[in-house]
Amino acid sequence: MVQLKRYAGNPILKAEPANPWEAHSVFNAAAVLKDGKVHLFYRACDRPNNERYVSCIGLATSDDGFRFQRVPGPAYAGRDPSETRGVEDPRITLLEGKYRMLYTAWDGRHPRVALAESHDLLCWTRYGILLPHLDNKDSALFSEKIGGRYCMIHREPPNMWLAWSDDSYHWGEFEVLAKPRPNTWEHSKIGLSGPPVRIPEGWLVVYHGVDEKSVYRQSLMLLDAKDPRKILRQHLDPIIQPEADYELYGDVKNVVFSCGQVIKDGTFFLYYGGADTVMAVATCPMRDIRAWAQGKD
Repeated sequence: MVQLKRYAGNPILKAEPANPWEAHSVFNAAAVLKDGKVHLFYRACDRPNNERYVSCIGLATSDDGFRFQRVPGPAYAGRDPSETRGVEDPRITLLEGKYRMLYTAWDGRHPRVALAESHDLLCWTRYGILLPHLDNKDSALFSEKIGGRYCMIHREPPNMWLAWSDDSYHWGEFEVLAKPRPNTWEHSKIGLSGPPVRIPEGWLVVYHGVDEKSVYRQSLMLLDAKDPRKILRQHLDPIIQPEADYELYGDVKNVVFSCGQVIKDGTFFLYYGGADTVMAVATCPMRDIRAWAQGKD
């Protein structure tokens, strides 16, 4: 069984009242390891979620994965009509030499999956909505082609889905990947957390589940390397669930929600939002995850 250990210094990022765009909350960050540094692209809100908030994406970096320094100003902000209420919950994949960020464009009515790309994590080119016909969230790309094609995980409640593309910009062939398991901690719905990670055993997928009381927890799946439609293993228990005060109390109570992870120096770092209010991190040795993936747990 895989169990994560919370960092004793959590939360690692809190709201910054001096910056209006991140004055209320910071959470749900994409995580990228580049040149030995962890880059967190975190969602930031200017006011509570029961008011007319607007979300931006901020950037903070760290040498050790625990202690972060903010980069001044929003790293990415809403601009298009579909983003009048902001940009949310980024997930970033390095694919063919480009950082490809899928995020939720939010206009106050319809959440839509949108794409931006960067070569350096600083300047971003927008490509707009990828799945215009769907209210959709929780999407990320696989980091390499599979069978000569691009693949995406996304969410149409209550299930996790796959989509396929020949060019990574036009998507179709939607198919269900996984469904919630009734009468468990993921009874109500499931969705992708961070982007799939290629390990020797297959594709490691961190996902979230929601129960009947709207408690959000995190767990793992292992998908076949050549055919991600095949779930090889599923961690039946959560690897982390709300227990700490910063996970139990906040804008949305009882939430541990991740949009990204990194593997650094043999350690698995899971970055997550606590109660839709702060950023936190939990870790475990990568050897524990590999042992689970090999059926040695």
